[in-house]
Amino acid sequence: MHTDPLSLLRLLQIFDSQFPVGAFAHSGGIETYAALGGGLAEVRDILDAQIALGWGRSELAAAHLAWRAAGEKKGTAPFFTAEKGDSPLLRLARQVDALKVVPAVRNSSVGLGRRTLELLRRLYPDSVVDVDPPHHAVVIGAAGRRLEIGLRDMLLAYSRSLAMGTLAAALRCMSVSPGQAQMLLTEAHDGLVRAVECAMDDPEAALFTCTPALDIRCHQQAFLRTRLFQS
Repeated sequence: MHTDPLSLLRLLQIFDSQFPVGAFAHSGGIETYAALGGGLAEVRDILDAQIALGWGRSELAAAHLAWRAAGEKKGTAPFFTAEKGDSPLLRLARQVDALKVVPAVRNSSVGLGRRTLELLRRLYPDSVVDVDPPHHAVVIGAAGRRLEIGLRDMLLAYSRSLAMGTLAAALRCMSVSPGQAQMLLTEAHDGLVRAVECAMDDPEAALFTCTPALDIRCHQQAFLRTRLFQS
């Protein structure tokens, strides 16, 4: 599928930083690194790890599988075995939920997905999917398919928005300037393209994460004395 002008406008809208789903309230562990004295070098390492072995795998793969499943009939998706009669999207949502073992990460994903669903119901009712738990990647992927957004375009925009979420959090709680954040984003472009290609080539194999240090920092953030972010 190729993205036509109308679908492109929809894509830009749902991944715009002003799309009010509350992403600004989540730092994904960045705040813990800031409390430990982290700065520009640490943000670069964190972003590289997220792209290579974090959301660059799991979220992009889940979004691809949701995009694909949104066009399939019940019982035809091969990527997860669940109870007979479950829809492919519901099976995928359960698998994504099981993969998010850190409560803060899991709750953030569900919270963002739920708010995205609420907004989509008002803006594009036909794009809404019935899925529980409503993890953000699953909601976004299925909505992208129903809004006729091309898969590669959707994954590229999604990967950029996830990267910008990390950088926006760093801007708020670390000594990182907007110019430095843009430099890090530019450096990350090749990695984002590789992550998207990986998620497109074999999404089932890419549906995992391996970022134990970041997972620990995400969990520790809930116990900081002072906090700017929910998670």
